[in-house]
Amino acid sequence: MARVIVNRLWHHHFGRGIVSTPNDLGTQGDKPSHPELLEWLAGRLVREGWSLKKLHRLIVTSAAYVQAGLVSESNRKADPDNLLLWQRRPVRLEAEAFRDALLAVSGRLKPTVGGPSVADVNAPRRSVYLRVKRSQPIAFLRLFDQPEPLQSVGARGVATVATQSLTMMNSPFVRSSADGLAKRAQAAAGNGTPEQLLDAVTTIALGRPASNAERDNILPLLASLQAEAGADAGKRAAALADICQLVLSTNEFIYVD
Repeated sequence: MARVIVNRLWHHHFGRGIVSTPNDLGTQGDKPSHPELLEWLAGRLVREGWSLKKLHRLIVTSAAYVQAGLVSESNRKADPDNLLLWQRRPVRLEAEAFRDALLAVSGRLKPTVGGPSVADVNAPRRSVYLRVKRSQPIAFLRLFDQPEPLQSVGARGVATVATQSLTMMNSPFVRSSADGLAKRAQAAAGNGTPEQLLDAVTTIALGRPASNAERDNILPLLASLQAEAGADAGKRAAALADICQLVLSTNEFIYVD
């Protein structure tokens, strides 16, 4: 059991377990890429009283977890599947965590613990409280690879399809998240410069100020949209929301890298 738990946590943080078949650590599953590591982590889990928190901390502070994402051609040729963990591969947020992140940056997320489940993707509760019902699937989550709830799924698929981009452009849920982010950024920047306003957007959404390249590309677009809006406060707010929606659609927002 300790090996199974360790392998699932490793899979969660790295996108691939030490054993790549987390539902089968037996003879029909794949062999572990690092059997000694699996044994050592399982033993440590038991010795530390089965504390998952300590195991999470150990993994995310390890040298393997903090590897850079840079690609070395020599390493790629020697180990194309990155089994030796020479590179930190980006891992996409799960559908539920992605939805929670959109609610969080918009300022709408209600962290209340407990209570009844909800079936509306626009509800401000965390995704763990979304009702799972076979006849009423939540399309937004299914689009980002939420698995079929009627069967055990050890490793989720990670598909990249055009409909995901279309959803980020047209979904009312994503748009309402962009509107909320725009209000938060405007409040943070106050009457500051457009540069400060863009920094507020990226700091809330991405955890960092805008880069020089982003300023060069986004600020002229924002200025153009606001010029079209003129003195109309509603249209100017919509212009900033357009920029926020663009930032929310970037890979940096949905991938842990």
